[in-house]
Amino acid sequence: MRITKLDGLRGVFCLMVVLFHYDQRSLPEQISSSFIIRQSWIFVEFFFVLSGFVICYNYNSMSNKIQLKSYIIKRFTRLYPLLFFSTILYLSFEIVMNLYLPFYINIPESLNSLLYGTLDTLTFMNSTPVFGNSHGMNHPSWSISSEMISYIVFGVIIVFFNKKNQDLLFISLTLISCVFLLNNKLFTGYDFNFIRGILSFSLGVLIYKYPFNKIRLPNYTEIFIPVLVIMSLYVLNFNVGFLKEFHKIFTINIVFFISIHILLKTQGFFSKLLDNSFFRFLGKISYSVYLNHVLIITIIPRGIFSIIGLEKTFTNMLVVLFLSLGFLIIYSKFTFHYIELNVGKYLKRKLL
Repeated sequence: MRITKLDGLRGVFCLMVVLFHYDQRSLPEQISSSFIIRQSWIFVEFFFVLSGFVICYNYNSMSNKIQLKSYIIKRFTRLYPLLFFSTILYLSFEIVMNLYLPFYINIPESLNSLLYGTLDTLTFMNSTPVFGNSHGMNHPSWSISSEMISYIVFGVIIVFFNKKNQDLLFISLTLISCVFLLNNKLFTGYDFNFIRGILSFSLGVLIYKYPFNKIRLPNYTEIFIPVLVIMSLYVLNFNVGFLKEFHKIFTINIVFFISIHILLKTQGFFSKLLDNSFFRFLGKISYSVYLNHVLIITIIPRGIFSIIGLEKTFTNMLVVLFLSLGFLIIYSKFTFHYIELNVGKYLKRKLL
């Protein structure tokens, strides 16, 4: 079951992640210097929190190994077709660029390094230290690794532990993950990023398990969502030291926790806005947008400004930005239907 306004919010935040990864040299300074854009990487945490809630919402009743196996297969077939397709496509792009247009990419790599990163990604290991310190191929894919690991952890807890112990385990995972990330200063690396996913995903599970049904919220409380989010981005951008680390590891997740709670209990202006057809569509294709975006926003802006030689004026940069986003959305609609859905359904039929 889908809660469409949460899909809409995921679509908005996914575009913010795209803007964060967009080449800042190809953006007008008024946009690139914004603290909102510069800190939009944090919305990946929101994806984990929302995923934890949605997965628990749909699979909390699992009770045996057969259901666990079916659940893992469904999660695998949901993620893997697009992960495989986008990884191989990105590998092909990197090989061609390294051989013929090395100036087109930031850091040229050897074929062995590229194949190593591809293996890391396709085995869902590029958020773990299993293969060492690798970003994987198509670097946003680290979060898909973390997502799959979180799925498995969730399924094992739900099937093999009773309800009372389940709640305790998810609370413990949240706190232990937070302490680990703070004490080991590994938050900005890739070796242990799966723990980021487990922390945020577990908080999402707790939204479902502790929905605070007796609390009633008026629709105007939705205004706290953009206020809290913008304040959080401001804190991330201008704070330093332990407070900044604690915020980006823990309190930002609480902000997302509160935001989802508010949306689940209100039907105000933001709910209606996020529930319109465009934002629902954006949320529906957001997985494709997320895995496709680095390739698209690398090829189009650099091709136009570096190869064609278009002057980087304010107007030209805006036009290229909207051209890139438009093509990304159209291309992602294609991969959503033909890779995510069609190949996913085929795999599910074969495996189930």
